[in-house]
Amino acid sequence: DTLTSLQRQEFDHLWGLDSSGAFLSDPSSSQHVNGISSVLLSWAKRLHLSKARVNVHGTVLLELLRLKRRELPFIESPGVSDREKARRLLHLFQCDLLPGISGQILASKSARDSSVAQRAVSPRQKATGYGFIFIVNAAMLFYIFLFALQQSR
Repeated sequence: DTLTSLQRQEFDHLWGLDSSGAFLSDPSSSQHVNGISSVLLSWAKRLHLSKARVNVHGTVLLELLRLKRRELPFIESPGVSDREKARRLLHLFQCDLLPGISGQILASKSARDSSVAQRAVSPRQKATGYGFIFIVNAAMLFYIFLFALQQSR
């Protein structure tokens, strides 16, 4: 139920928290966030330029901004069913839970799959396609039949 001080320190370290329970962040960016986009962009630059620093707060805010830009329009669009929304949220959850490169691979696969637009084929086009395949198969069988008759002579 309660953690020992050593367990608490380990827990805080694993979750990127300081001793007070707040996210670890760059000391120079401890001000409150008013203009989220400019602050997040500066954090993004710091995250990519300096791997030695740990900035969990900035990383979490960058992820939230990314989700807001990319996923919110999909979730809020009126043409999307609740089932599709649930499927997308489950997919995002899976990408977050998969460790390391596995989550990135799943995310890139879904990006590739969603970029390919699928369009519906009318029943008339389907029937025409199936009819053409049937006629070609029947013609090939008839040709094989004629070839077999000629070989038996």
